Amino acid sequence: MIIGEILDKRGALKHFTYKIQKGDAPISVADKLGITLEDHNFNCIEDCDVINVDFPNHLEFLLLKPTKQESDNEKENVKPTKVIFDNGFKIPFYNVRGKNSYMVLQTIENNKHIQTIKYKVNVERITKDKNGYSLFEIDRISKVYLNNVQIEALTDIIAEEVSTVLYPLLIVVNPEGKWIDIHNFSAIRERWIAKRKSILEKNEGLAIHKYLDTIDSILNEEENLLHNLSDDWFLNVFFSGIHTTYTSDLSFITEADFAIAPKNDFIPFKVTQKIDEYLNDINMVVIEKKGTLLSTSKESALEKNTFSGNYHSIYHLNPNTYNIEGASLECGITGDLTKKATVKIYNLDDKKITASEQNHDFFVGETIKKESFFKDLFKLH
Repeated sequence: MIIGEILDKRGALKHFTYKIQKGDAPISVADKLGITLEDHNFNCIEDCDVINVDFPNHLEFLLLKPTKQESDNEKENVKPTKVIFDNGFKIPFYNVRGKNSYMVLQTIENNKHIQTIKYKVNVERITKDKNGYSLFEIDRISKVYLNNVQIEALTDIIAEEVSTVLYPLLIVVNPEGKWIDIHNFSAIRERWIAKRKSILEKNEGLAIHKYLDTIDSILNEEENLLHNLSDDWFLNVFFSGIHTTYTSDLSFITEADFAIAPKNDFIPFKVTQKIDEYLNDINMVVIEKKGTLLSTSKESALEKNTFSGNYHSIYHLNPNTYNIEGASLECGITGDLTKKATVKIYNLDDKKITASEQNHDFFVGETIKKESFFKDLFKLH
């Protein structure tokens, strides 16, 4: 790494600098330097200097926040902090709380074609029941950027406008943090009726009518919408069920499904899911899933050709609340048809986290509940 220094008039360290090299991207540099993506923008003055998915072409150096340098003796005296589990080796989900804003970066690579989508969302837990089931509100709070540019094509603008009827989206999440149902379908349907009328007042043409008819068929029945959202990348990465019980060696083998291309069949992977025994150097709980393509008896395009595939996801959790502070996923297949999906989720509040030494307020005792008929599960006032 090419690290330099900027000193103040008294000769004291003011900033570290990093020289941007060929092939660097904000995500790769953030991983290399051990900082969050937002740390790059702390000293920007002009909008043209702000870093998003890519570095501005004119940018040569990054100004980095100075950090306190620890001596070898200090490092030796720092004892690693163990992760606190509940009831054996379970990572609790019912302690997750608060409202958080996240940056979502999604990239799909199809052979040599790369497309990136960026937007911001709020995630808030509204309530939970005695059985551990929760109601979460997801709200998109920004425009959608395609390849780092706000969408401009009419078809894309209409598609984004249609997508706004989903928000705020209320979802039901099970005790392990996996989303399983939509709670506010009626409200979404009402918003769609009004939005459809508004779009037709401003746009004409057979293609528009056909597109809106397709959306009609999706929003006509709740099951149709649930099926359509089943491969939503953000929902499936963020609410993937990582708040579960681990074995005594803190790992187990399981399956992970992911739709690499939107609206495609889910592709199964055999993964090892593990949790680090200790918090990392920035006081985060670290959970990792890593594995390869799972052969299946289901007849599909994958089985008619020779394919290989890899799945890798990492989660960083707040050790006090077990909220997700950041998550990343890379999933791909190679063969006659090569595709790769990347999802990065960052908490926009990058405040320093200190592990609490106080006991967690755990909810004890829960009963088994079927994952169906959720309409009367939560009463909102």
